[in-house]
Amino acid sequence: MSGKPSRSLLLWCAPAFLLGAALLAFALVRAGPSLTGALLALLVVAPTGWVLVSALWPARAERRCPACAADALARSDPHASHGLVCRACGWRDDSASAWLLAEEEGALEELVLSERRRRRASAPRLDSRRRRG
Repeated sequence: MSGKPSRSLLLWCAPAFLLGAALLAFALVRAGPSLTGALLALLVVAPTGWVLVSALWPARAERRCPACAADALARSDPHASHGLVCRACGWRDDSASAWLLAEEEGALEELVLSERRRRRASAPRLDSRRRRG
């Protein structure tokens, strides 16, 4: 069996999950309004806190190379939002996201528009007869 659970195993476990959810709901109702109110408050406070933390402390680009630990990572293509290269040791990963590096280097609008144009140019065109029917 691979690392992912099979679909049939999940189907067999579904009734147990549903029963557990019903028992949890029953326990919450029996516990009274104090526990229910606390859980509802947690469901409001946790996402609000996450949004505030994300807005006040945004992510920064990691420029440390995973191979040599030098602070020399850069985008491999200045016109793309993926692909990293280390200027110190030459390490390269063409599938890694360079979005945060691009964001630090300037406006992202032109980068996004140029990637969209390239993707549209390389996409196969539909025949006009197939589009109508």
